[in-house]
Amino acid sequence: MKVICDGLDLSDAVLKVSKALSVKAANPVLEGIKITAEGNTLTLLATDTELTIEKKIKADVLMEGETVVVGKYFVDFVKKLEKEQVELSRLYDAQLQIKYSDSESELQVFPAESFPKIDKGMEDGAYFEISQVDFKSIVEKATISCSVDDSRPILKGCLFEIEGGNLTCVALDGFRMSVVNKEVTASGDFKAVIPARALNEIVRLLDKEEQNLKIYIKGNSLFVSVENTTLISRLIEGEFVKYRHILPSSFANTVTVNKNALLSSIERAAIVARNDRYNVVKFEVKEDLMTVSAKSEIGNVNENVNVNLDGKDITIAFNGKYVSEYLRVCGEEFVTLNLNSPIDPCIIKSVSGQGFLYLVLPVRINA
Repeated sequence: MKVICDGLDLSDAVLKVSKALSVKAANPVLEGIKITAEGNTLTLLATDTELTIEKKIKADVLMEGETVVVGKYFVDFVKKLEKEQVELSRLYDAQLQIKYSDSESELQVFPAESFPKIDKGMEDGAYFEISQVDFKSIVEKATISCSVDDSRPILKGCLFEIEGGNLTCVALDGFRMSVVNKEVTASGDFKAVIPARALNEIVRLLDKEEQNLKIYIKGNSLFVSVENTTLISRLIEGEFVKYRHILPSSFANTVTVNKNALLSSIERAAIVARNDRYNVVKFEVKEDLMTVSAKSEIGNVNENVNVNLDGKDITIAFNGKYVSEYLRVCGEEFVTLNLNSPIDPCIIKSVSGQGFLYLVLPVRINA
Protein backbone atom coordinates (compact mmCIF):
# COMPACT_ATOMS: atom_id res chain seq x y z
CA MET A 1 0.00 0.00 0.00
CA LYS A 2 1.24 3.45 -0.91
CA VAL A 3 -0.86 6.61 -0.90
CA ILE A 4 -0.42 10.40 -0.85
CA CYS A 5 -3.05 12.68 0.71
CA ASP A 6 -3.58 16.13 2.20
CA GLY A 7 -2.63 16.33 5.87
CA LEU A 8 -5.69 18.39 6.85
CA ASP A 9 -8.07 15.94 5.15
CA LEU A 10 -6.31 13.03 6.84
CA SER A 11 -6.41 14.69 10.26
CA ASP A 12 -10.12 15.48 9.95
CA ALA A 13 -10.91 11.90 8.92
CA VAL A 14 -8.81 10.35 11.70
CA LEU A 15 -10.42 12.55 14.36
CA LYS A 16 -13.91 11.57 13.16
CA VAL A 17 -13.35 7.81 13.16
CA SER A 18 -11.38 7.90 16.43
CA LYS A 19 -14.68 8.42 18.30
CA ALA A 20 -15.35 4.72 17.67
CA LEU A 21 -11.98 3.44 18.88
CA SER A 22 -12.08 0.83 21.60
CA VAL A 23 -10.11 1.49 24.78
CA LYS A 24 -8.27 -1.42 26.43
CA ALA A 25 -10.07 -3.95 24.26
CA ALA A 26 -9.65 -7.71 24.78
CA ASN A 27 -8.82 -7.81 21.07
CA PRO A 28 -5.98 -5.28 20.47
CA VAL A 29 -6.94 -4.79 16.81
CA LEU A 30 -10.07 -2.92 17.99
CA GLU A 31 -7.71 -0.21 19.27
CA GLY A 32 -6.64 0.34 15.67
CA ILE A 33 -7.83 2.30 12.65
CA LYS A 34 -8.19 0.32 9.43
CA ILE A 35 -6.74 2.13 6.41
CA THR A 36 -7.73 1.06 2.88
CA ALA A 37 -6.28 2.58 -0.29
CA GLU A 38 -8.33 1.83 -3.41
CA GLY A 39 -9.01 3.69 -6.66
CA ASN A 40 -8.59 7.37 -5.80
CA THR A 41 -9.86 7.03 -2.23
CA LEU A 42 -8.37 6.51 1.21
CA THR A 43 -10.87 4.94 3.63
CA LEU A 44 -10.41 5.05 7.40
CA LEU A 45 -12.53 2.90 9.69
CA ALA A 46 -12.72 2.30 13.45
CA THR A 47 -15.07 0.19 15.57
CA ASP A 48 -15.53 -1.02 19.13
CA THR A 49 -18.26 -3.43 17.86
CA GLU A 50 -20.96 -1.17 19.36
CA LEU A 51 -20.19 1.90 17.24
CA THR A 52 -18.52 2.00 13.83
CA ILE A 53 -17.41 5.13 11.94
CA GLU A 54 -15.98 5.17 8.43
CA LYS A 55 -14.62 8.20 6.56
CA LYS A 56 -13.49 8.44 2.93
CA ILE A 57 -11.13 11.11 1.58
CA LYS A 58 -9.62 11.77 -1.85
CA ALA A 59 -6.06 10.56 -2.30
CA ASP A 60 -3.44 9.72 -4.89
CA VAL A 61 -3.23 5.93 -4.60
CA LEU A 62 0.11 4.69 -5.94
CA MET A 63 -0.39 1.13 -4.69
CA GLU A 64 -3.66 -0.32 -3.43
CA GLY A 65 -3.75 -2.14 -0.12
CA GLU A 66 -4.91 -2.06 3.48
CA THR A 67 -3.60 -2.23 7.01
CA VAL A 68 -4.57 -1.42 10.61
CA VAL A 69 -2.54 1.20 12.48
CA VAL A 70 -2.49 1.65 16.25
CA GLY A 71 -5.23 4.26 16.65
CA LYS A 72 -4.25 6.31 19.70
CA TYR A 73 -0.78 7.12 18.40
CA PHE A 74 -1.90 7.64 14.82
CA VAL A 75 -4.49 10.21 15.98
CA ASP A 76 -1.96 12.20 17.97
CA PHE A 77 0.67 12.00 15.24
CA VAL A 78 -1.56 13.00 12.32
CA LYS A 79 -2.87 16.05 14.22
CA LYS A 80 0.63 17.48 13.92
CA LEU A 81 0.66 17.09 10.11
CA GLU A 82 -2.33 19.24 9.11
CA LYS A 83 -0.17 21.61 7.02
CA GLU A 84 1.75 18.85 5.25
CA GLN A 85 1.30 16.56 2.30
CA VAL A 86 1.45 13.06 3.76
CA GLU A 87 2.60 9.81 2.19
CA LEU A 88 1.55 6.54 3.86
CA SER A 89 3.29 3.29 2.96
CA ARG A 90 2.73 -0.19 4.36
CA LEU A 91 6.14 -1.75 4.92
CA TYR A 92 6.78 -5.47 4.98
CA ASP A 93 8.05 -5.48 8.56
CA ALA A 94 4.68 -4.68 10.18
CA GLN A 95 5.19 -0.93 10.09
CA LEU A 96 3.34 2.01 8.54
CA GLN A 97 5.80 4.50 7.11
CA ILE A 98 4.66 8.14 7.27
CA LYS A 99 6.56 10.63 5.07
CA TYR A 100 6.07 14.41 5.32
CA SER A 101 8.28 17.31 4.23
CA ASP A 102 11.80 15.88 4.36
CA SER A 103 11.03 13.59 7.29
CA GLU A 104 9.66 10.11 7.87
CA SER A 105 8.36 8.09 10.81
CA GLU A 106 7.01 4.60 11.39
CA LEU A 107 4.13 3.22 13.46
CA GLN A 108 3.19 -0.34 14.39
CA VAL A 109 0.40 -2.00 12.39
CA PHE A 110 -1.81 -5.09 12.61
CA PRO A 111 -2.76 -7.34 9.67
CA ALA A 112 -5.94 -6.07 7.99
CA GLU A 113 -7.49 -9.55 7.88
CA SER A 114 -7.67 -9.56 11.71
CA PHE A 115 -10.01 -6.54 11.69
CA PRO A 116 -13.76 -7.31 12.17
CA LYS A 117 -15.93 -7.46 9.05
CA ILE A 118 -18.53 -4.67 9.01
CA ASP A 119 -21.95 -5.20 7.40
CA LYS A 120 -22.92 -2.01 5.56
CA GLY A 121 -25.84 -3.39 3.56
CA MET A 122 -28.68 -1.65 5.38
CA GLU A 123 -30.21 0.67 2.82
CA ASP A 124 -33.06 -1.81 2.27
CA GLY A 125 -34.11 -1.45 5.92
CA ALA A 126 -36.77 0.73 7.52
CA TYR A 127 -35.92 4.42 7.58
CA PHE A 128 -37.04 7.90 8.55
CA GLU A 129 -35.97 11.19 7.00
CA ILE A 130 -35.69 14.50 8.83
CA SER A 131 -33.92 17.83 8.39
CA GLN A 132 -30.52 18.07 10.03
CA VAL A 133 -31.58 21.07 12.11
CA ASP A 134 -34.65 19.22 13.45
CA PHE A 135 -32.61 16.12 14.24
CA LYS A 136 -30.07 18.19 16.17
CA SER A 137 -32.88 19.80 18.15
CA ILE A 138 -34.47 16.45 19.02
CA VAL A 139 -31.19 14.94 20.19
CA GLU A 140 -30.33 18.02 22.25
CA LYS A 141 -33.71 17.95 24.01
CA ALA A 142 -33.96 14.21 24.53
CA THR A 143 -30.46 13.18 25.58
CA ILE A 144 -30.40 15.47 28.64
CA SER A 145 -32.70 12.85 30.21
CA CYS A 146 -30.66 9.76 29.27
CA SER A 147 -29.20 7.72 32.10
CA VAL A 148 -25.45 7.29 32.48
CA ASP A 149 -25.89 4.34 34.86
CA ASP A 150 -24.82 0.96 33.47
CA SER A 151 -27.27 -0.90 35.74
CA ARG A 152 -30.16 -0.24 33.31
CA PRO A 153 -28.64 -0.17 29.80
CA ILE A 154 -32.02 0.47 28.10
CA LEU A 155 -32.12 3.93 29.73
CA LYS A 156 -28.77 4.92 28.19
CA GLY A 157 -30.60 5.38 24.89
CA CYS A 158 -33.57 7.19 23.38
CA LEU A 159 -36.69 5.44 22.16
CA PHE A 160 -37.46 6.47 18.58
CA GLU A 161 -41.08 5.56 17.85
CA ILE A 162 -42.45 6.19 14.35
CA GLU A 163 -46.22 6.00 13.93
CA GLY A 164 -48.26 7.48 11.09
CA GLY A 165 -45.44 9.82 10.01
CA ASN A 166 -44.95 11.16 13.54
CA LEU A 167 -41.70 10.63 15.43
CA THR A 168 -41.83 10.44 19.22
CA CYS A 169 -38.43 10.46 20.90
CA VAL A 170 -38.34 9.53 24.60
CA ALA A 171 -35.55 9.41 27.19
CA LEU A 172 -35.67 9.02 30.97
CA ASP A 173 -33.29 8.28 33.82
CA GLY A 174 -35.63 7.66 36.76
CA PHE A 175 -35.69 11.31 37.85
CA ARG A 176 -36.82 13.09 34.68
CA MET A 177 -38.15 12.36 31.22
CA SER A 178 -38.05 14.11 27.82
CA VAL A 179 -40.72 13.48 25.20
CA VAL A 180 -40.15 15.16 21.82
CA ASN A 181 -42.53 14.95 18.85
CA LYS A 182 -41.85 15.80 15.20
CA GLU A 183 -43.41 15.05 11.83
CA VAL A 184 -41.06 13.01 9.60
CA THR A 185 -41.02 11.10 6.34
CA ALA A 186 -40.78 7.37 7.07
CA SER A 187 -40.95 4.00 5.34
CA GLY A 188 -43.56 2.81 7.83
CA ASP A 189 -44.22 2.36 11.53
CA PHE A 190 -41.38 1.02 13.70
CA LYS A 191 -39.45 1.72 16.88
CA ALA A 192 -35.88 1.40 18.08
CA VAL A 193 -33.81 2.35 21.12
CA ILE A 194 -30.73 4.24 19.90
CA PRO A 195 -27.75 4.77 22.25
CA ALA A 196 -27.27 8.40 23.29
CA ARG A 197 -23.60 8.04 22.36
CA ALA A 198 -24.50 7.22 18.75
CA LEU A 199 -27.00 10.08 18.54
CA ASN A 200 -24.43 12.60 19.76
CA GLU A 201 -21.85 11.30 17.27
CA ILE A 202 -24.35 11.68 14.42
CA VAL A 203 -24.97 15.29 15.47
CA ARG A 204 -21.22 15.95 15.35
CA LEU A 205 -21.21 14.89 11.70
CA LEU A 206 -23.92 17.36 10.66
CA ASP A 207 -22.88 20.69 9.17
CA LYS A 208 -25.58 21.50 6.58
CA GLU A 209 -28.74 22.26 8.52
CA GLU A 210 -30.84 22.88 5.41
CA GLN A 211 -30.24 19.33 4.16
CA ASN A 212 -32.14 16.20 5.17
CA LEU A 213 -30.78 13.24 7.07
CA LYS A 214 -31.88 9.66 6.34
CA ILE A 215 -31.49 7.13 9.15
CA TYR A 216 -31.88 3.42 8.42
CA ILE A 217 -32.83 0.73 10.93
CA LYS A 218 -32.29 -2.92 10.08
CA GLY A 219 -32.24 -5.81 12.51
CA ASN A 220 -30.34 -4.63 15.56
CA SER A 221 -28.38 -1.87 13.81
CA LEU A 222 -28.64 1.77 12.77
CA PHE A 223 -27.01 3.12 9.61
CA VAL A 224 -26.53 6.73 8.53
CA SER A 225 -24.34 8.34 5.89
CA VAL A 226 -23.41 12.05 5.89
CA GLU A 227 -21.25 13.36 3.05
CA ASN A 228 -18.36 10.86 2.97
CA THR A 229 -18.82 9.60 6.52
CA THR A 230 -20.77 6.50 7.50
CA LEU A 231 -21.86 5.66 11.05
CA ILE A 232 -23.21 2.30 12.15
CA SER A 233 -24.42 1.68 15.67
CA ARG A 234 -25.79 -1.32 17.48
CA LEU A 235 -29.24 -0.63 18.94
CA ILE A 236 -30.07 -1.27 22.59
CA GLU A 237 -32.12 -4.43 23.03
CA GLY A 238 -34.90 -4.83 25.57
CA GLU A 239 -38.32 -3.44 26.43
CA PHE A 240 -38.40 0.32 26.93
CA VAL A 241 -40.34 1.81 29.84
CA LYS A 242 -44.06 2.32 29.15
CA TYR A 243 -43.63 6.06 29.38
CA ARG A 244 -47.24 7.04 28.66
CA HIS A 245 -48.31 5.52 32.00
CA ILE A 246 -45.99 7.95 33.82
CA LEU A 247 -47.56 11.14 32.44
CA PRO A 248 -50.22 12.78 34.68
CA SER A 249 -53.55 13.32 32.91
CA SER A 250 -54.50 16.60 34.65
CA PHE A 251 -53.06 19.33 36.85
CA ALA A 252 -54.36 21.48 39.70
CA ASN A 253 -51.82 24.28 39.23
CA THR A 254 -50.20 25.93 36.22
CA VAL A 255 -47.39 28.45 36.63
CA THR A 256 -46.37 30.51 33.59
CA VAL A 257 -42.96 32.16 33.78
CA ASN A 258 -40.34 33.84 31.60
CA LYS A 259 -37.75 31.18 30.78
CA ASN A 260 -34.67 33.40 30.99
CA ALA A 261 -35.73 35.01 34.26
CA LEU A 262 -36.30 31.62 35.87
CA LEU A 263 -33.08 30.17 34.47
CA SER A 264 -30.99 33.06 35.79
CA SER A 265 -32.46 32.69 39.28
CA ILE A 266 -31.93 28.92 39.34
CA GLU A 267 -28.32 29.27 38.17
CA ARG A 268 -27.56 31.73 40.98
CA ALA A 269 -29.32 29.55 43.55
CA ALA A 270 -27.42 26.52 42.25
CA ILE A 271 -24.11 28.13 43.21
CA VAL A 272 -25.16 27.81 46.86
CA ALA A 273 -26.93 24.48 46.37
CA ARG A 274 -24.14 22.64 44.57
CA ASN A 275 -22.56 21.44 47.81
CA ASP A 276 -25.85 19.67 48.53
CA ARG A 277 -26.06 16.12 47.19
CA TYR A 278 -29.34 16.77 45.40
CA ASN A 279 -28.72 20.41 44.35
CA VAL A 280 -32.02 21.33 45.98
CA VAL A 281 -33.65 24.54 44.77
CA LYS A 282 -37.03 25.48 46.28
CA PHE A 283 -39.88 27.18 44.41
CA GLU A 284 -42.51 28.94 46.53
CA VAL A 285 -45.41 30.25 44.43
CA LYS A 286 -47.90 32.71 45.91
CA GLU A 287 -50.28 34.54 43.60
CA ASP A 288 -48.13 36.21 40.92
CA LEU A 289 -44.73 35.76 42.52
CA MET A 290 -42.34 32.83 42.72
CA THR A 291 -39.54 32.82 45.30
CA VAL A 292 -36.57 30.76 44.13
CA SER A 293 -34.34 29.81 47.06
CA ALA A 294 -31.47 27.58 48.10
CA LYS A 295 -29.37 27.26 51.23
CA SER A 296 -26.34 25.39 52.46
CA GLU A 297 -23.43 25.91 54.83
CA ILE A 298 -22.00 28.29 52.22
CA GLY A 299 -24.94 30.67 52.45
CA ASN A 300 -28.42 31.18 51.02
CA VAL A 301 -30.14 32.74 48.02
CA ASN A 302 -33.68 34.12 47.82
CA GLU A 303 -34.91 35.66 44.57
CA ASN A 304 -38.34 36.72 43.36
CA VAL A 305 -39.56 36.01 39.83
CA ASN A 306 -42.83 37.30 38.38
CA VAL A 307 -45.21 34.53 37.33
CA ASN A 308 -48.82 33.93 36.38
CA LEU A 309 -50.44 31.34 38.65
CA ASP A 310 -53.59 29.45 37.67
CA GLY A 311 -54.50 27.46 40.79
CA LYS A 312 -53.51 27.47 44.46
CA ASP A 313 -50.30 28.58 46.16
CA ILE A 314 -47.73 25.80 46.21
CA THR A 315 -44.20 25.13 47.49
CA ILE A 316 -42.11 22.50 45.71
CA ALA A 317 -38.41 21.70 45.32
CA PHE A 318 -36.33 20.20 42.52
CA ASN A 319 -32.78 19.30 41.68
CA GLY A 320 -31.83 22.66 40.16
CA LYS A 321 -29.63 21.01 37.53
CA TYR A 322 -32.59 19.11 36.07
CA VAL A 323 -34.75 22.21 35.66
CA SER A 324 -31.97 24.43 34.30
CA GLU A 325 -30.96 21.83 31.69
CA TYR A 326 -34.50 21.87 30.32
CA LEU A 327 -34.64 25.65 30.23
CA ARG A 328 -31.37 25.87 28.25
CA VAL A 329 -32.72 23.70 25.42
CA CYS A 330 -36.36 24.82 25.50
CA GLY A 331 -35.99 27.44 22.77
CA GLU A 332 -39.01 29.62 23.64
CA GLU A 333 -39.60 32.70 25.78
CA PHE A 334 -42.25 31.45 28.22
CA VAL A 335 -42.74 28.05 29.86
CA THR A 336 -45.39 26.52 32.09
CA LEU A 337 -44.82 24.40 35.19
CA ASN A 338 -47.81 22.07 35.55
CA LEU A 339 -48.18 20.84 39.14
CA ASN A 340 -50.46 18.84 41.38
CA SER A 341 -48.69 18.63 44.75
CA PRO A 342 -45.18 18.96 46.26
CA ILE A 343 -44.60 15.20 45.81
CA ASP A 344 -46.14 14.59 42.36
CA PRO A 345 -44.28 14.82 39.03
CA CYS A 346 -44.11 18.23 37.37
CA ILE A 347 -44.56 18.67 33.63
CA ILE A 348 -42.66 21.59 32.10
CA LYS A 349 -43.31 22.73 28.54
CA SER A 350 -43.31 25.88 26.48
CA VAL A 351 -46.49 27.95 26.29
CA SER A 352 -46.85 27.09 22.59
CA GLY A 353 -46.29 23.38 23.20
CA GLN A 354 -43.67 23.05 20.38
CA GLY A 355 -43.68 19.25 20.66
CA PHE A 356 -41.41 19.06 23.70
CA LEU A 357 -42.62 17.86 27.09
CA TYR A 358 -40.35 17.46 30.11
CA LEU A 359 -41.27 15.60 33.29
CA VAL A 360 -39.22 16.04 36.46
CA LEU A 361 -39.71 14.51 39.89
CA PRO A 362 -39.62 16.85 42.90
CA VAL A 363 -37.31 16.51 45.89
CA ARG A 364 -39.07 15.99 49.22
CA ILE A 365 -38.41 18.80 51.67
CA ASN A 366 -39.45 19.54 55.21
CA ALA A 367 -42.30 22.02 55.37
